[in-house]
Amino acid sequence: MDRCGARITLTRMTTRRALLLGAAALPLAACGRFGSQSGDFDAPREERVACRTPEALTSFATLGGAPLRYEITGTEQSFNADPRFVDQLEAWAADWVAVSGLGPLTAVSTYGAHVDKCGSWHAAGRAFDFGVLTHADGTQVSCRYDTWGEDAPRLALYWRLAASLAKHFNYTLTYRYNEQHHNHIHIDNGVSGYDTFGFNEGSRTHVLLVQGVLRWVFGRDVPADGGFGQSTRDAARAVQQEYGITQRLASTEGWGAFLDAAAGAT
Repeated sequence: MDRCGARITLTRMTTRRALLLGAAALPLAACGRFGSQSGDFDAPREERVACRTPEALTSFATLGGAPLRYEITGTEQSFNADPRFVDQLEAWAADWVAVSGLGPLTAVSTYGAHVDKCGSWHAAGRAFDFGVLTHADGTQVSCRYDTWGEDAPRLALYWRLAASLAKHFNYTLTYRYNEQHHNHIHIDNGVSGYDTFGFNEGSRTHVLLVQGVLRWVFGRDVPADGGFGQSTRDAARAVQQEYGITQRLASTEGWGAFLDAAAGAT
């Protein structure tokens, strides 16, 4: 038995994907279930392992100069993560503030970063779950799809944020990924690490994000099926042309330019 109580063998790991329960939460709540925020599917999809070794962790209590709050209680507190991952988060925060036009961050609510959760990038301190961002002008960008549902203005802000995150973190999991992500956006760098990357049309995660951005930020009529079919491809190309993006989405430059256009759209 592993520490989380799930019996996992190498044979099973290579023949099927285990359902991993429990989003990141307070460090003392390792391996537990936390109601609606349980269920991150955040290990590399083809390379799940039973447990991940924590990397050297550092404590951080702010992001982009804003205090971190535990989304469940609203309490300000610190969280632990790999220091290089914290640097990535800070680079994202600076980029988001610069591109979004919403002003400085004043609060960031989260379900957590490092947690002793077997099979998860949270265990390595290389994952983070976003709840709500608050900006200086009072604007809130909420990832709580579970509380507001099909609200167009909120969806536009949500997908602008998701686009910004996807520029920095290869795995950006939204409410479209599965029901377990209806109350937060999960990010990790489990596949890309600390390297740059472009769009992967074979990645369901990437395509779902592009389809959400195309529909709710750019107003394009595309499906939400996770497949890079002709209608999605054509809509993406139209947006690229509209914004003067000449690089391919598969390139780091083209992907970044597309996502910046989405994050900065008003």
